[in-house]
Amino acid sequence: MKNTLKTTEEKTYTTNEVGSMLERIDDSVKILAENVVGMNHRLDGIDNRLEKVDNRLKKVEVRLDGVENRLELVETKIDRLQDDMVEVKFELKRKVDAEQFEKLEKRVVKLENVSCAH
Repeated sequence: MKNTLKTTEEKTYTTNEVGSMLERIDDSVKILAENVVGMNHRLDGIDNRLEKVDNRLKKVEVRLDGVENRLELVETKIDRLQDDMVEVKFELKRKVDAEQFEKLEKRVVKLENVSCAH
C-alpha cells in the first residue's frame, strides 16, 4: 500500500475579505438576536394570557365548589322531604274521608236517638 500524504493548502484572506465576512456574520447574529427578542416578547405575552386563564380557572373552581356545597344541601333537603312524604302517606291512609265521616256521624246520631227512645 502506498502511503499518500494529503497536503492542505492554507488560504490567506485579505483584510477586506475578512471584514466582509465579519459584516455578514454580524448581520446574521443581529437577525438572530432580533428573532430571539421577538420570540421572548411573544412568550411573555403568552405567559400573561396563561396567567389570566389560570386565574379564571381558579375562580371557576371556587364557584363550582360553592355550587357543589349548595347541591349537597338541596339533596339533603330532598331526602328529608321524601322521608316526610312517606310519613304523610302513611298517616293519610289511616285517615277517614270527610264524606264518610259525616255519614258515619249521622248513623251514630240515629242509633243514639233510637237507643234513647227505647
